[in-house]
Amino acid sequence: MVIDEKIAKELNQKILNLAREIAASSVDLVQLRAKNTNDTQYLSLAKKLTVLFKKKNKIFIVNDRADIAYLSGANGVHLGASDVSEEEARIILGKKAIVGKTIHSLKEIKSTSQSAVDYLSLGPFFESKTKQPNRRPLTRKEINRIISENEKLIFAIGGINLYNIDSVLKSGIKNVAVSSSVLSATHPLKKIEELKRCLKKVS
Repeated sequence: MVIDEKIAKELNQKILNLAREIAASSVDLVQLRAKNTNDTQYLSLAKKLTVLFKKKNKIFIVNDRADIAYLSGANGVHLGASDVSEEEARIILGKKAIVGKTIHSLKEIKSTSQSAVDYLSLGPFFESKTKQPNRRPLTRKEINRIISENEKLIFAIGGINLYNIDSVLKSGIKNVAVSSSVLSATHPLKKIEELKRCLKKVS
């Protein structure tokens, strides 16, 4: 589950209120994504969410920033192509931390040190508000080729909702990351449970 600061603002929602609701759900891992927040605000928010999710025994990771993940006490970091390398993040956070990375192409997965990451996110599967507007969804052929090169736990990302999750699961991937489909729902907890039921069918 990705709590995205941009989506929260668009929904006129306070991110801490959304986080409290997500903390009460059955999600396994929560990621904070706050690309438009300055360092001071990002660290302050990450610290608050670390406390919140630890109380609920949820895994909490920070998007992009290994330094903020370290300073906030989060469980780990999720990296993009323009962030520090997975090896550098591992040095900053240590062996016990969770390090994940987003992969958009076969070229990117081949250049990733899979020994330094715990999981990979693959996408976008569909058009997504949280991805670059010019980032086209991957084709089924591309997805299959990337999966064949992968050695780690893999999450599908990008525009996933109740209407298309079955097609995602047919690729063989058993884990998904969602954001706007849950955050924009009238009843987020109900939406999470509906998505979880879909995942249980292939677990």
